[in-house]
Amino acid sequence: MKKFFPLFSLALFFSNCTSVSTEDLTIPAPSIITYTANVKSIIDQSCATSGCHNAAGNSGNLILEDFAQVRNAFLNRNALGRMESTSNPMPPTGNLPTTSIQVIKDWMEQGYIE
Repeated sequence: MKKFFPLFSLALFFSNCTSVSTEDLTIPAPSIITYTANVKSIIDQSCATSGCHNAAGNSGNLILEDFAQVRNAFLNRNALGRMESTSNPMPPTGNLPTTSIQVIKDWMEQGYIE
């Protein structure tokens, strides 16, 4: 009986060390979303490109090269609506990934932090 208890305790200990959760495998989204750290790269790669919403292209009379311009586009020009549109999406090649759109939504909800 004395030998059984330590073996049983050891087996119980190791059986509880396994995890089927994948929660710890995902990288959490940053809690504070800023234009500089999170949004600028999305806009630069998808919107403020050559022939589109940069100073050279100025498509739709909309330039998205700095914080003030991007913030204004989301506040006054329905930029999010265009990004989520299925009939007339921006960029024209198709909607951004939902993760990118969620970063932008979080930025908006947090007050457009620069």
